[in-house]
Amino acid sequence: MIKRTKPHYQNKLLPPMFVLLFGLMTGCKSAMHGTEKKNRPNILILLTDDQRHTAVGSLGIEEVATPAIDELMAEGVSFTNSYILGAPHGAVCSPSRAMLMTGRHYFNLEPGVYAQFSVADSLRGKSDYLTFPEYFKANGYRTFATGKQHNGKPWVERGFDQGKSLYLGGMTKHFGAKVRDFDKERGWSKPYADTEKFSSELFADAAVDFLRNDTSESPFLMYVAFTAPHDPRTAPEEYHAMYPVEETELPENFMEEHPFPIADMRIRDEKLAAFPRTRKEVKKHISDYHAMVTATDTQIRRVLDGLKASGKADNTIIVFSGDNGLAVGQHGLMGKQSVYEHSVKVPLVFVGPGIPKNVKKEAFAYLHDVFPTLCGLVGIDVPESVQTENLAPVLLGKEAQVRKSILYAYNAWPGDKKPGQRGAHRAVRKGDYKLIVSSKDGELTHQLFNVSKDPWELENLATAPEFRNIKSDLLIELKSLIQKTGDPADLDRDMFGLYDSNMTRP
Repeated sequence: MIKRTKPHYQNKLLPPMFVLLFGLMTGCKSAMHGTEKKNRPNILILLTDDQRHTAVGSLGIEEVATPAIDELMAEGVSFTNSYILGAPHGAVCSPSRAMLMTGRHYFNLEPGVYAQFSVADSLRGKSDYLTFPEYFKANGYRTFATGKQHNGKPWVERGFDQGKSLYLGGMTKHFGAKVRDFDKERGWSKPYADTEKFSSELFADAAVDFLRNDTSESPFLMYVAFTAPHDPRTAPEEYHAMYPVEETELPENFMEEHPFPIADMRIRDEKLAAFPRTRKEVKKHISDYHAMVTATDTQIRRVLDGLKASGKADNTIIVFSGDNGLAVGQHGLMGKQSVYEHSVKVPLVFVGPGIPKNVKKEAFAYLHDVFPTLCGLVGIDVPESVQTENLAPVLLGKEAQVRKSILYAYNAWPGDKKPGQRGAHRAVRKGDYKLIVSSKDGELTHQLFNVSKDPWELENLATAPEFRNIKSDLLIELKSLIQKTGDPADLDRDMFGLYDSNMTRP
């Protein structure tokens, strides 16, 4: 069993810097056993922005073309119940990526890396916790990154030997985004922009160039983090032409408005479409969303072709996922600020040497399981600071699951003073059932869904007498997971106590 540190906000005896140094020492030691450094597989991570689980063509749920992603699923293991944990504010991408980087729950990270707007400039991007790029770098990997880096400059500088076309921030335009290059010897370049290239093409160019020019025999870790399909949904025109609005289908759970008040109902994402939602406008948004997904899939294909051309594909672990989902009209919502399936469920695929092909796993998985799973696949120890699970035994067919239940969390930022914005959700899934508990301004709402039979989350079973025991069991499990993960939420208090005057951080 992996020994883990206590949650950060509770850990007074083990300073974060010690965690970092211990992890690096453990990494150097572990490099001496198992697979030799030079024979270890390369690692390629492909991460999209706002791509929900169903936005993959081969699943047959949405009419969207993703031939490159479909091929990855056919060549490896995909998780059909893969999720993000959630977020404590509307820019869900940032805590999601911070958790991916560290394998830690956002409750136990410094706000400077997942809520930079809330801290002084001097604290932005500051965290002493170990990231997977720097850990693999300490274990003999050459590290390269391109694309969106939403957690600040320090993690880039600590974890990557090189970076090209790096975007430091959240959302940006897709033609002319200001990016920078980084080199561990020369530092940062001045910002520059390419107004002619779609963002995904710009980042794919950087990845392909790295693969083309790589002559080293030591393994590489490459992190390709796209900014699409996040809005603004401005793909090259030929992709928009593929999805006529009049032929676009609405999801089964399309609603004109959400059934009851929740957190962040008037956040920027929700203002992208009029209130109440109209069928015509939501169809346009879905059409544009699909165009962005397919345009990015084309660039993923270029990266995969570049990997094959390098001759290193057979010895490379490929991970594909998204940083969070997106509603785009489902449940009357447009954004990702909820714990419904459309917002927390993401694709997660592993391909590589020794990994079975064309296999789907129902085991519960988090996006931030990637860090310990990569450790398990390449044969190095999981560092003490990691709080999530190694999925390698599931991938390789040795175990059916690594967790029996899974927690989801979302709330508006505790420091937000805007009227009506506050509110909180906590949810748990165990087996086929999912319980969502929502609290806003004194109103507590329970939603119970059988997500296997009702994946659109339309039939609320919470008040049905025959499901009373299931609801009670899930509520007990939810409280257990909240305590186990270090989540500061208290379900017995209004908005879970997250907005109390003495609560300084989520």
